[in-house]
Amino acid sequence: MKTCIKHALSLSLFLPLTCPAFSLQHGSVPVELGMFTASAGKGQDINLQGFVGNQYTAKHSDSWNGMFGVGYFVDGFTKDRAQVSYGIDGFYLGKTSVHGTISQEHFATNLSYKYNIQNIPVYLATKATIKTNSEKYNLVFDAGIGPNFMRTSHYAESPLNNFSMTNPFFSAQNNVAFSAMAGLGVRINKAFGNAPLVCGYRFFYLGQGDFKANNSALLNTLKTGNTFANAVTCGVVI
Repeated sequence: MKTCIKHALSLSLFLPLTCPAFSLQHGSVPVELGMFTASAGKGQDINLQGFVGNQYTAKHSDSWNGMFGVGYFVDGFTKDRAQVSYGIDGFYLGKTSVHGTISQEHFATNLSYKYNIQNIPVYLATKATIKTNSEKYNLVFDAGIGPNFMRTSHYAESPLNNFSMTNPFFSAQNNVAFSAMAGLGVRINKAFGNAPLVCGYRFFYLGQGDFKANNSALLNTLKTGNTFANAVTCGVVI
């Protein structure tokens, strides 16, 4: 989490230096807290040299988890009621759990498995703040693209009967995947003195990761499938 924030702030400080049209005097720092639920996991066949291989089913956890975000934005341009700004946004998403079953040799479903996914996406982002008929409220739309630093970990198997044996083929691995984000919200102006409060919804496409294969007989490795997240957040703009 500390590493994510450090990278995000470092890039945000560099951005205005490369864009002389923007002024640091108009910079803003959004800090967000929220909850999200993610969809991950992929049914797949894991092929073994000289064998039929194993069939994996997958179910993602529907539970909600916490998240944190921080960014840095500079003013871009204003047109009609819209004020557009540009910057960088980084998020730390709590661990997502995936679980499922394993049919060994496509014959008997005698094992279950589970693993965790950690996502830290960082975006080059654009934010549009739209004035409404009330001075108290604005609408906010934002979108961004960038890398998602994904870690797959804690792969474990459990027998579903008294005679099956586990053979965990996979270990943790760091991945970098393409990611995209879009969000909309309501900005309450001067909610805390001059600091506004922004609450809304975000959608994340977090890309796909995989595990490190631990056995030379494996012809492919376990993948997360495309990962998506839906989040509800609130934050202040400093």
